[in-house]
Amino acid sequence: MPTIKRLSFIGLEYAFAPEKAYGMSRGGGFRRQSSLIEVETDQGVRGVGEAFGNPFVSREYFRMLEPMFVGQSIFDFDHVEARVRNAIYHLGVGNQLTACVAGINVALWDAIARGFGVRVCDLIGGCGTTRIPAYASTGFFSDDPDRQLDHMLAEAAGHPYAGAKIKIGRGIRNDVERVRRSREALGPDKLLMVDINGAYTADIALECARAIEPFGIHWIEEPLPPGDLRGYAELRARSPIPLAAGEAHHTIRDFRALIDGRCIDIVQPSIPGVGGLTEAKRIATLALAQNLRLAPHVWGGGVGLATACQFIASLPASPHTGHPPYPQMLEYDMSDNALRTELLKSPLRLEDGHVLLPDGPGLGVELDRKAVERYQVC
Repeated sequence: MPTIKRLSFIGLEYAFAPEKAYGMSRGGGFRRQSSLIEVETDQGVRGVGEAFGNPFVSREYFRMLEPMFVGQSIFDFDHVEARVRNAIYHLGVGNQLTACVAGINVALWDAIARGFGVRVCDLIGGCGTTRIPAYASTGFFSDDPDRQLDHMLAEAAGHPYAGAKIKIGRGIRNDVERVRRSREALGPDKLLMVDINGAYTADIALECARAIEPFGIHWIEEPLPPGDLRGYAELRARSPIPLAAGEAHHTIRDFRALIDGRCIDIVQPSIPGVGGLTEAKRIATLALAQNLRLAPHVWGGGVGLATACQFIASLPASPHTGHPPYPQMLEYDMSDNALRTELLKSPLRLEDGHVLLPDGPGLGVELDRKAVERYQVC
């Protein structure tokens, strides 16, 4: 039985000029951060996974988790994970501990799949597609005169994406103007999503939904803070636009509350934040049982993007079988992010608005070690 011989941690950061910061309703940023966790088995097989968040924080959680995993079978993740969660339940696990667990989990799936010579999707549900429709995650708030909303919309409109998602949430008048310009730039046929990043109360979010409804909005993402479950349920019952959320929810229990409470229409687990592929598949099962759509949140580096592709490829086409009214889409970040564009020897291919599932075993990607060293901070 192959066992975990070694785990290693690589903290990453890509920083750019502060004046080129981009952001959301809650503010802007000019740093992209994440972490890579690598596993090596006693048979010499390696795997890699990505953890979300500040790498200096994740590194401390990694130091706590490492001795709990080393020496264990590569197949025993569920048992070790349960011990981790049970051991520190007083302090909670909906934080970067869960993100660090996610990096280990994905690294193990990568190593297991490589050991069998198959793709990760083959192990977690089978491969339903090798061409994944993408939507552009763009339209950020920016003070950079060379990177305003119109520039970003023109870039998104110039590709055959299924649609685009923009940032709103700085007041109803501003929301309407940004949505109007976006619909004009994208045309009538592409899907248009908006992301408020939890900046509104339920009454203001409802006012926003009613104001932007005429522009054909596919979903409103995170209209409320993640803890306002009752607000979500009340808003969903009245909103003329479907609601989406999940990137700020971190465990299956969080998602059970969202799903059982009928708080949202589209479930959005973020794999590097919820605990990895294993927890994401559990969440997908809950969504499937309640007949809800699932669209994973994707925001991070190249390894996280590859992981999301494997996850989406594994999802069954339920309940629509071969005739879905909307495609199962991948969020494709169009911000300035070298952790997405430079860390892989062969970046994921984008073709006709689709990201192609890598051909190789595991996640199907290999790290560019020189690029990793260039952005390593801890």
